[in-house]
Amino acid sequence: MTQEHQRSWLTRLKRLPQSAGQQLSIQFRRIPQRTRFLLLSTVFAFFTTLFTSHFSLTIVPAYQLGDIAKADIVVPADLLVKDQAHAFGALPFFKHNPVILRAGESVNAEKLPLIEVVRRYQLAQRSPLRLLGLFALIALMYFALFKAATTSQSSRLGPRTAYWVAGSALMIQTLLVRAGMYGAAVLSTQPEMMSLGGFFEFAFAIPFASGALVLSLLIGGQVALVTGLMSAILAGFIAPDGLAFVAFALAGSVIAIYSVQRYHTRNAVVIASTAVGAINILMGLAVMLIAEHGWQWSRVLGGMVLGLAGALFTAAAASLAIPVYESAFDILTDMKLMELANADNPLLRQLAITTPGTHHHSFMVGVLAEAAAKAIGANPLLARTGCLYHDIGKLAAPNMYIENQKGGPNPHDRVSPLNSVRIITGHVRRGIEMAREANLPSQIIDFIPQHHGTRVLAYFYHKAKAQAEARGETVNIEDFRYPGPKPQSKEAVILMLADGAEASVRSLEEQTPENIRAIIKKIVDSVVSDGQLDESNVTMRELTVIRETLINTLANVYHQRISYPGFNPPSEKTPAETTQPGTSSQEPKGAEVSTAAARR
Repeated sequence: MTQEHQRSWLTRLKRLPQSAGQQLSIQFRRIPQRTRFLLLSTVFAFFTTLFTSHFSLTIVPAYQLGDIAKADIVVPADLLVKDQAHAFGALPFFKHNPVILRAGESVNAEKLPLIEVVRRYQLAQRSPLRLLGLFALIALMYFALFKAATTSQSSRLGPRTAYWVAGSALMIQTLLVRAGMYGAAVLSTQPEMMSLGGFFEFAFAIPFASGALVLSLLIGGQVALVTGLMSAILAGFIAPDGLAFVAFALAGSVIAIYSVQRYHTRNAVVIASTAVGAINILMGLAVMLIAEHGWQWSRVLGGMVLGLAGALFTAAAASLAIPVYESAFDILTDMKLMELANADNPLLRQLAITTPGTHHHSFMVGVLAEAAAKAIGANPLLARTGCLYHDIGKLAAPNMYIENQKGGPNPHDRVSPLNSVRIITGHVRRGIEMAREANLPSQIIDFIPQHHGTRVLAYFYHKAKAQAEARGETVNIEDFRYPGPKPQSKEAVILMLADGAEASVRSLEEQTPENIRAIIKKIVDSVVSDGQLDESNVTMRELTVIRETLINTLANVYHQRISYPGFNPPSEKTPAETTQPGTSSQEPKGAEVSTAAARR
């Protein structure tokens, strides 16, 4: 085989995983959407059922007296715990020696009943009726989770995406609890670990609240609470002391969700895990009393330490899962938004240096949008971050936009109105390209074309119309529109209105509250009449709240201030400076006139 053939085969082998993944993705997408939904939901329910049940992968053979053991016969860890806690229909046979027989040993009369106990337990866990009933219950849980995800008002994701994230989190959380229960059962039998307590105390170290914490950060409190409740119920199926651990797991999940709702910061996981640690200690003491495990100080202190360990494991699991979910489902969390809104971001730093006028405009629009989003219950951090990037396309030609011309000549005076429109609307296309090159999230990129929608560039349209009428011609208004699309989200609607409000109020000669109210009302009415909000889910009530919030915020920005004597320009003399000794008090009118002229 020649070197060229070898290189060709090596290249094909390297590309094989990628091409196979692409083919699988293509074939999967050909399946109807409803069929895919049912298929994946069934897979979730199946694996969750498997993790919840104590399904035995192997069954101890039926031995007779005198038979030789083919392999080691070891008591399952979960049966060992149940034997210690509730006695599986027999005395605690396995408490001191979980290994019944070694491979090659003979079955005697003493060991045969123990083997039968293990065999009956394994067969009971494999009972088809038991598994079918558990699967039906879990399938019903996933249906309830789907309804919660699709009807939640606090979800930051789309309905289907929220369901897939919550469903996979519930399945993984069940696996985590199952693995934790197994580990607790094994550790409780080790002599060197018994000083910390038994199985009951070791189970406090399981991160029951990790799933609820992750979902609260990624989706919202409502879906996270429903998922936390379901995972607590499933933990009750897995644990021997079911009801006690349902209460323990649910309390940790609720406190994790509550703490994250109050603190949307970078250290939210740390704050939530601290709260979970505190509630783990309190609930640990409570469930020990409920389960009547007695009050032994060694076990109490061990349970407290293990409860704090459970909080640390919760923080570790959440910190590991959040970036994975962000990447897999393209989720934009509050922490990611705060990173994007950092002024040291290269794109924002370039915007501030190259286009200071656009940067200041974007910052002011962000202030307005954040206030309006808070007023209607939208995502204020997403609205503000989207505003900071909505005009980055102007970096390609800063001087073509009035806010960056610094009073100099306007290049648009030397080109036709239609060419000006092509230049102005071009910043949308260039902004999208720059955002993709900077790997900005798609939710931020959507703000760039949607904040203009398909609105008309009125200044250039009327200029072209006047020139055309002078020549006896007509112009097509569609040539003077932005390419779109129209705003799809409430945050994009807020940006469209805030962008127009900030620019128009800044152009006023007198920024009085009356003028501000009149021009913002006119902008909102024109946006509605032009059909720009037809593709969004904003209501008329929310639109009124947005308008009033913009009016109040801008009125506060352009508040009146008194003149400072001695610090005014020569054309703006205060009455005290213009009144000379011996003159009447009516003479300052000349100063007022000069001040008004200076303003004009």
